[in-house]
Amino acid sequence: MTDDLEQYRIYRNILVIDLKSFYASVECADAGLDPFKTPLVVADIARGKGTICLAVSPYLRAKGVPGRLRVFDLPKNEKIIFKKPRMHRYLEASAKVVSIYLRYVSKEDIHIYSVDECFLDFTEYRKLYPMPLKELARKILDDIYQETKLFATVGIGPNMLMAKLAMDIEAKKNKSQIAEWNYEDVPYKLYAITPLSKMWGIGTKTEVKLNRMGFRCVGDIAKSDVEIMKKRFGVLGEELWYHTHGIDMSLIQDKKKYKALSKSYGIGQVLFTDYYRETAPQLFLEMSDELSSRLRATEKYASVVHLYLGYNQDFGGGLAHQVKLDTPINLGSDITDKCMDIFNRYYHDEPIRNIGISLSGLVSKEGIQLNLFEDVTKKKKEEKLFDTMDEIKRKYGKNAVRRASTELDYSTAKSRNEEIGGHRE
Repeated sequence: MTDDLEQYRIYRNILVIDLKSFYASVECADAGLDPFKTPLVVADIARGKGTICLAVSPYLRAKGVPGRLRVFDLPKNEKIIFKKPRMHRYLEASAKVVSIYLRYVSKEDIHIYSVDECFLDFTEYRKLYPMPLKELARKILDDIYQETKLFATVGIGPNMLMAKLAMDIEAKKNKSQIAEWNYEDVPYKLYAITPLSKMWGIGTKTEVKLNRMGFRCVGDIAKSDVEIMKKRFGVLGEELWYHTHGIDMSLIQDKKKYKALSKSYGIGQVLFTDYYRETAPQLFLEMSDELSSRLRATEKYASVVHLYLGYNQDFGGGLAHQVKLDTPINLGSDITDKCMDIFNRYYHDEPIRNIGISLSGLVSKEGIQLNLFEDVTKKKKEEKLFDTMDEIKRKYGKNAVRRASTELDYSTAKSRNEEIGGHRE
């Protein structure tokens, strides 16, 4: 089997670097605090105890506190320091770290996976850095700490998958925070992993399906027939089977040649007071306007509208339903109407604390067929009006022009427009 798989193996020099507890560590660094000794939490405590914590310090993580939870779930025996989220500062810190990477490799050899995680391909730079990859990784970590006071973890491998697995499974537990995996390590380090969701690329839902097939550890999948995986999960099943052998044929450089196409657009918000039948529809309208702006920016229309409502913690539960449309839409008013159809049919006066709206079944503007029962001229005028509003917002800010209803006390549009990713700038 090893000989058969050799043709699919690539041999690169990949490093993946993850900044530890990034947001919390930036706050500790700015305050001159040791993140491994400080119980710091990034959360806007002014929003109440129900607010979600954006990050917790490595000190709290070591004590078993998860990275994401609500303020009221934090341990009561710690003198926690709260820091209000500052997204501009975190983006600034991330850019500074990327500038350090750019001293080592060109931008074509960097893949920014997230604001705190990047892949670097050193294959073409080995003559420039004639040292073991672990030594090179340590040099980069030292540079990051010296210039930003941030700590990081590094995984090294012959491909992006192996580097990521080395980091997630081994490096984060090592004192050095560095781990290197090669193909020879797969049977000893990868096969034993259980539960399956610990492996990058396997979610909890997929794990349940794999468990039902009798797979409990990664080695069970690796030793199975690839055709069984392909029959059960399609192309993704075949890819997963290869991943269990440490095989990943994607290259960082290939990721520069295309842009991923979004199959859906979504937006959500956590509320800090209960909303009901009288107040929730205003938020549907505001969120629909934001989604419709994204549709227009990409010249897309949506044919499926999905509404999610989460109820107050004391009440529990929620609802989630979708409606499929014969004629795709892209106007906020149309999206709101569909949300209201779901709302009026399934909502029964429960206290709402979470709202999510998503659009899928996206089609291009050219593929839209006109609805003979609609006033096409009116629709075009409305689209033109909102195109103009979009242009004003891009030029002068999201709050430059708004619906009059956003002045209502229970509206959240003004405050959300001043945030990045749901947090104050």
